[in-house]
Amino acid sequence: MGLTSLQSQVTSGIAWSGAARILQQITQFGVSVLMARLLSPDNYGLMAMVMVFIGFAGTLADAGFSTALVQKQDLDEVDVHTIFWVTLGSSVLLTGATYVLAPWLAAFYHVPSLSTIFRIISINFIIGGIGNVPSALLQKRMEFQTIAKIDTVAMLFSGILSVALALAGGGVWSLVAQMIASTLIASILRCWTCRWLPKTTWSWPALKNIWGFSGHLYAYNFMNYWSRNADNLVVGRFFGASELGAYNRAYSLMILPISQINGVIAQVIFPAFSNIGNDKDRVKRIYLRAIGIVALLGFPLMIGLLVVAEPFILTIYGNKWTAVIVLLQILATVGILQIVGNSTGWLFLSQGRTDLLFGWGIAYSVAAVLSFLAGTYLGSVKAVALCYAFVNVLFFYPELDAATRTVGLRGMKVISTITGPLLSSLLMGAVVTLVRIALPADWASWKRLTTLSLLGAVLYFTLVILFRLSSWHDLLKVIREKFYGGNSEIESEPIT
Repeated sequence: MGLTSLQSQVTSGIAWSGAARILQQITQFGVSVLMARLLSPDNYGLMAMVMVFIGFAGTLADAGFSTALVQKQDLDEVDVHTIFWVTLGSSVLLTGATYVLAPWLAAFYHVPSLSTIFRIISINFIIGGIGNVPSALLQKRMEFQTIAKIDTVAMLFSGILSVALALAGGGVWSLVAQMIASTLIASILRCWTCRWLPKTTWSWPALKNIWGFSGHLYAYNFMNYWSRNADNLVVGRFFGASELGAYNRAYSLMILPISQINGVIAQVIFPAFSNIGNDKDRVKRIYLRAIGIVALLGFPLMIGLLVVAEPFILTIYGNKWTAVIVLLQILATVGILQIVGNSTGWLFLSQGRTDLLFGWGIAYSVAAVLSFLAGTYLGSVKAVALCYAFVNVLFFYPELDAATRTVGLRGMKVISTITGPLLSSLLMGAVVTLVRIALPADWASWKRLTTLSLLGAVLYFTLVILFRLSSWHDLLKVIREKFYGGNSEIESEPIT
């Protein structure tokens, strides 16, 4: 694929994915606010308890094969059909296993009613398994406009359903229905738009060949999943549904901007990196500019959440969610690191270094799980969050440096790339904090939130313009090429 063609697809992909993510984020946030006001922390806690195991089983079903299909350059039909049947077979087995083990899983939390929820949600494995390969094929073809439309439709209709059920008094079942409906709609649309049907084709050599890539990725996903979800397991087991509901809401608010921003970039960058192959110079150029844009958009959101957590929670979710405030402030500091640190996977995967990805995954997972246990020993959910933040600080730079070395970069080059957005965000946060302290104590929370948010947005934008941040100009180039037909130079400048 030529430079112009690939760059055009990357730019178009980012634009379409970005527009869809904005709509999805507005929809998802609106639904989450309505649901949080209609439901209790206990409802969210029960769902989070179930999702610890259900989410893990989902990683077992895919086994990294979908990512392998996107990454593999010499893909043929035999590979695709083989992976489809492996994925679907794994999904059926996991549905059966979850149905059988449901009473024991519920007993782990000392909540017998969870057994039925486990069994109903396990159907999602089969539904999702049918759509995994079509989804991977759409990504490989770089049909990001189609993917964006599917994700938006699935989120919109499942959100409407969940709100309707919550209004009718559905409780935790409204969350269960939302999850199943979203997966069902997405799978149907992926299969229909992909125009691909499975055949009864099977090849052990093809499976063995793809497993050479996905085997390490599978092991990494195994470790990474528990490092990111052991906190829910520990909090749910030792502190109960209400405490887990508050912690899960704080974590979800922190991870939402990260998943949306990184999701847009990763969905486009990873297939592009895979198409580039061994041209490390091009990978470096695209990566540095992509991570600059990620930092430009992500840092102010994370720091903004940190400094306006109190009026934000009180205004949006209400007084019954006050326990979320301090947890959100702690986890927002984690988000500042993860907004950049999550990009290491792009490099490890695109360069075929799933062995390194697995190695770092083991080290981080062990440290994260130990931090959750340490927080439990200290006796509070706040301690769990603080210990988790410490581990993220500890691992941030070493893993970043290891990933960038795969393409001939050093971690400090990435640090220098994100310094401008970081300093601008910190300065904005400091000013907003001072103003927050100076505001009248009797002001309503919505007045405080509105004032501080508008001030932060205007101040950050002003600083970005004054400091002439290169990442801002890169973002404008992407927008200009997509919407005005300009000539983007996002990949043209050399890396020094």
